[in-house]
Amino acid sequence: MLQVYDLKKRYGKIVALDGVSLNVSRGEILVIMGPSGCGKSTLIRCINRLTEPDSGELFFENRSIKDMSHGELLAFRRRVGFVFQHFNLIKRLSVKENVMLGPVLGGMESQDAEKRALQALQKVGLGHQVDARPEELSGGQQQRVGIARALALNPEIVLLDEPTASLDPILVGEVLDVMEALVRNTKATMIIVTHEVAFALKVADRIILMDRGKIVEEGSPKEVFSQPKSEIGQKYKRLLVA
Repeated sequence: MLQVYDLKKRYGKIVALDGVSLNVSRGEILVIMGPSGCGKSTLIRCINRLTEPDSGELFFENRSIKDMSHGELLAFRRRVGFVFQHFNLIKRLSVKENVMLGPVLGGMESQDAEKRALQALQKVGLGHQVDARPEELSGGQQQRVGIARALALNPEIVLLDEPTASLDPILVGEVLDVMEALVRNTKATMIIVTHEVAFALKVADRIILMDRGKIVEEGSPKEVFSQPKSEIGQKYKRLLVA
C-alpha cells in the first residue's frame, strides 16, 4: 500500500532522516518508536508531504507522492487522516464544525458532512459535546476531537503523530483507550508514532524502532521487546521489566 525508499531530510546540520526505507501493507497497524529527536515525527509528516523530504521516494498504491501536483496531493490527503500532537482545532468553530471541515473542503454537501462528523464523534465518545467550543474541553477531549476529524474523512490510512505527547499524564489513558478501540473496530491502515510501550504491545502488528534518523530494529512486538538486537530495543525492554 505504502512504500518509502531511502528517505532523507536535514534541518541545517541536523540529520532528521538518514536513508529510511519501509513498506506498509493494507490494514497493518505499524507503530514507530524511538527517543525524542530520532526522526519518527519527520518520517510520518513526510508521508503526506506536510514536510518535504530532501531526497528519496514515496509511493502510495504505486503512485509517486513526491510527483503529485497540488490538486493530486489534496486528493491524496483526503484519503489520509492525520492526528497532530497539538490538536490544531479552530477555536471559533464548534466541535462538530471542526470535524465537518475536512469533508466540506473536500466537496461534500454540508448535510452529509454533518452526518459523517456526528458518527465520528460518537466513535470517540463525544456525541454529547458536538456544540461545545474547543476551549470548553479538556486536553484529552480536544485530542479526541482531533481523532474524530481524521476519521470523518473515512480515510484509508491514518497517521497519528504522538497523539498523547501534549497531554497531562492523567489524560493520556482516555486517548489511548479511544485509539485502542479504533484499532480494533476500523479497517484503516494506521501508522502510529508513540512513546507508549504498553499501548504498542497491545495494538501493533509491527513495531519500528528509530534512532538518529535510521531504522535500527523492526518486527512483531514480541520480537522487538523480548529479544531486542538494538541498543534502543534493549532500553525499551528494561522499561518493561522495571
